[in-house]
This record gives sequence, C-alpha cells and structure tokens, in this order.
Amino acid sequence: MIDPWHLRGRARALALAAALPAFVVALPASAEPAGAASPASAATARPASAATAQPASAERPTVVLPTALAPDAVERAAPLASALDALLSDTAQDLGLSVELAGRAASRARPDEAELIERARASDKLFIAPSLELRGDDVELRLALASGGARSLRVRVERVARDELAVRAAVMLRDLVAELDVGAGAASPLGQEAPCSEPCRGRLATPARSLGKATLAANATLYGGLVGFSIQRSSGSDDPRLLYPLLAVGAGIGLGGAIIIAEEWDVGVADAWYLGSGTWWPTIAGHLIYEGRFAEHAEDPDQERWASGLIGGTAGITLAALGLSLGRMSEGGALMAQSGGGLGLTLGGLVEWAARGDVQRTPIAGMGYGAALGWLAAAAAATQLDMTAAQVLTIDVGALLGGLGAAALASPLVFESPTQAQQRAWVGAAAGGFLLGAGVAWYVTRPAFAGARAASPSWNRFGLPMMGVIGESVVGSRRAPALGLGWQGAIP
Repeated sequence: MIDPWHLRGRARALALAAALPAFVVALPASAEPAGAASPASAATARPASAATAQPASAERPTVVLPTALAPDAVERAAPLASALDALLSDTAQDLGLSVELAGRAASRARPDEAELIERARASDKLFIAPSLELRGDDVELRLALASGGARSLRVRVERVARDELAVRAAVMLRDLVAELDVGAGAASPLGQEAPCSEPCRGRLATPARSLGKATLAANATLYGGLVGFSIQRSSGSDDPRLLYPLLAVGAGIGLGGAIIIAEEWDVGVADAWYLGSGTWWPTIAGHLIYEGRFAEHAEDPDQERWASGLIGGTAGITLAALGLSLGRMSEGGALMAQSGGGLGLTLGGLVEWAARGDVQRTPIAGMGYGAALGWLAAAAAATQLDMTAAQVLTIDVGALLGGLGAAALASPLVFESPTQAQQRAWVGAAAGGFLLGAGVAWYVTRPAFAGARAASPSWNRFGLPMMGVIGESVVGSRRAPALGLGWQGAIP
C-alpha cells in the first residue's frame, strides 16, 4: 500500500523538477552568467519566465472526479484510489488549474464517456476522470480529460508498477494538459513546446491514428471500380477486354488514394463514413435524375446515365471533403449524412406521387432529387449540429414508422380504382405521418436542458461499422491480427 503523503511529495517534486527547465529556457539570450547577474537582471528574468510558462488553462475551473474502480476491487484498491485522488488534485494545482471540490461525486463507478463530454460542454469546466484496475503486481491507470467545447475525450492508459504510480500519474496528467493547451494554440504547461515524447508514454498510451483507414479504403476501392465501369459504359463499348482493365485500374487508384489520404491526415471512422455518404448518395441521385427526366429525350440513354452518375459522385465527394475541412466529424454527424440521403429519397418519391396523382408509376426523378437534396441538407447540418448516433437512428425509425402507420391507416383510399384526389390524399397522409413521426422522435430524444443529460440514464450508442483489425489471436509467444467487420461503440 502507498502512503498518500508519499504520493503527494513525489508529485510536487516532479512538478518542481519539470518547471525548472522552463525557467531556464525563458531567460533572455543576452543574459549574463549566474555569477555576474545583477539583482535587477534577476528580477527582470523572473516575470519573463512566469509569463512564458503560463499555460492557457491557468485558473480554469477543474473537477477531479473520484478514481473509478471495478465493483469487485473497491475494498482492495480503495486506499490506493484515495491517495491517487489527493495526488491528482495537488498535481492539477501545480499545473496552474483551479481545482473545485464541489463538483465531485461520491461514487467510484466509471462515468459514462458521452455524459462526461456533455457535462463538460454544458459547464465549460475541465473534468479529469481517473480509473484504476489491479493487474497482479501492476496497476493499469487510465486518465480521461473532458474539456468544454470538445467533441471527444483525451485519454491516456498505462500499466505501471505500484511503486511508480505516483510518478506516472503526475506525468500522464501533465501530458494531457499539455496536449490540451497545444491544441488550443497556447504554450504548454511548464514551458514545454510539445507533449511527452513516445518513450515516456508507456506500452498502452500510443495514440491510434486513422482508425477509419480500412473503411475509407473499402469505400474508395468500390467507388474506383464503379468509376471504371461507368467510363466503359459511357464510352459505348461492351468489350470485356476493356472492361476488366478499367475495373482494376479504377479500384487500384481508389485504394491507393485512400491509403495516401489516411497516411497524410488522421481519418476517423466517422470521417470515412461521412465521405462515403458524399460518394454514394449523389451518384445514386445522378442516375435517378437522369433516368426520370432526361432518358426519354436522349439518343443513347444508357451511356449518358452512367456519365450523369459520375458527375453526381464527383460533386458529392468535393462537397463532403469541404465539410470535413471544417473539423472532425462525429458518429452522429456521419450517420445523419447517410440517413439524410435515404429519408430524402423517400420524401422525394412521395412529392412526385402527389404532383402526378398516380401511385402506380415509379417516382424515379422525385427520388433522385430527394436523395440529392436530402443528403446535401443533412451533410451541411452534420457540420453544425452535435447529435449522437442513437438520436439519429431514433429519428429515422420514428419517421419510417410514422409514414408506414399513416399509409396503412389511409390505405382504403387507394383500393380498387382510386381517383387522382384519393391518391393524393393517401400520399399526403403518408408524408404527414412521416414528418410527424420524425418530429416526435426528435422531441423525445432532445436534451431537456443543459446538464440534465448527465443525470439521466444514457441512450444506447450504436456506433458505426468498422472494417479492419477487430482483435488479436495469441498462441504462446506468437501473435496474429484478426481481420473482419466490427462495430465501433459500446452497446449497454
């Protein structure tokens, strides 16, 4: 067992040792040697060092949550957790943070990460959520940092020996706060230029990069093959000797481009699916719009239809890339863009049915216009709104159930030989139920007020599918990755 006062003493010694190089760096380049320094020059150097080492998060209200423990380890690890609570509070104060004790809870259960982010954003405070797990003679320490205005957590995980817990906890907290200040464009705490280098992060603290690489590569490869097929069809040739090389070249260019993009930028899973929505829905819309509006007036509609799909896909990819340039995409935003295309396609078809008064004719053009406009509106909204994947799925289900229920109730209007007025009435009922169901679902899932979400039970977060490495097979000392299709996001 580790003495709490021992932990505090080591943390303060570490903070003082780390602050000393910052003071030396802050000295002017023309300063005299220590032996020749005058009292005036020494007095001048002190304010300069303090100004240089001052972090952007100084005096920021901070809440250090109680260290979370597993239910079966509360009795064994409670003294260690209490000592860690005091250590982190002292270290946070040494880093220039203003620690508030009023916002701390009594429970040692791990807080829900989505609720922690919402709580931080609602109060504009900095929340530090530590957790401990006993691993034999070692301890697995996890620190999560939630900052107001951010859409994600900053997390560090390390497995350390118990006698090194004090030092590693202080270093991990310092690095997390340094990353936060550097990301905000300010000087990092203790006068450092960048967060801790790779060797001091430990085995489990290496940050993952481009988690959406496999998803992006799969979408790009499929779309590249479609581009090759579209070029062959729009050229008027049906020679397989031309088709298969074009398929291979298109798929290869798509795969290579995805790999280069994932290496150059940090592409998340949500980013990849958002970009994929800009690939597929505008392409589908281009095919449907041409087929419904222009095919009957063209000399060779098959060729021009594929060219129209290429134009729509190119425009969609460009707009999606512009949307991602505004910032990282959340899972809810990516799912919103995907569902916008599907819901828009349905509404567009209903609008064309209502205009024609004939539900026996497939509304191809209306579905195309609806898919294009629905995706565009949802993709633009996804860059501005902060919605969870569960909220988007709930609204989708509410819209579909409302539309189907209203269509079923109004189905007697289209029995036998309905008139145009009856068919329009049936379409209007279905569209009204569609919109009403979406509105009710949105009202049910919206946060009632700021901070209420943190106190209420959380919704299931379904996440997004992710293709790539989903596990690891271990046989003795040999390890092999397990490839497949996984689902990102925990389902309670």
